[in-house]
Amino acid sequence: MKSLILHAILLLLLFPFSSQAGFPEGENGYDLKKIEESFRLPCDEIGNDDCIARALGVGACTWIFGINKDKDPAEALKIADTVLIALLKGNNLDLKSMLEKNGLIKNNIKKEATYRINFCREEIKKAIPKLIKKLPDGVVLDEQRIENLTSMFPVQYLSMFEQFSKYKK
Repeated sequence: MKSLILHAILLLLLFPFSSQAGFPEGENGYDLKKIEESFRLPCDEIGNDDCIARALGVGACTWIFGINKDKDPAEALKIADTVLIALLKGNNLDLKSMLEKNGLIKNNIKKEATYRINFCREEIKKAIPKLIKKLPDGVVLDEQRIENLTSMFPVQYLSMFEQFSKYKK
């Protein structure tokens, strides 16, 4: 038995494998119909608010993955939004339900979504220089500033939805 375990460990060390997060992407982009029909969140168990928070995490990280694949940030955001919409639609979730009457995202959703978005924190850190096109004179995008912007990214991403809800009124 020990020999089998040692051989398994040795095999993993000699032939490491890797995996990538996210949805499979083909030649023509994401299969949105497949996401809509197949990707199920456990909303009955955790509630719609947590499901929306998870979907927002997927949306934010999909945007970041796109940027890191050298897509223009605007194009990557468009793609991420279509993935988010497919995910919401497939799980019968309505984004409007995440908002308070004042147009702000409910605190519990904001907290959980921030937690979920931070799952791709290292990818966010890589994308920050691609997102920041122009800085004021004398401001340098050093490691500390990238770290600060990485920490602020979830808040900024979520605030886009709040801003959008205010303009829709």
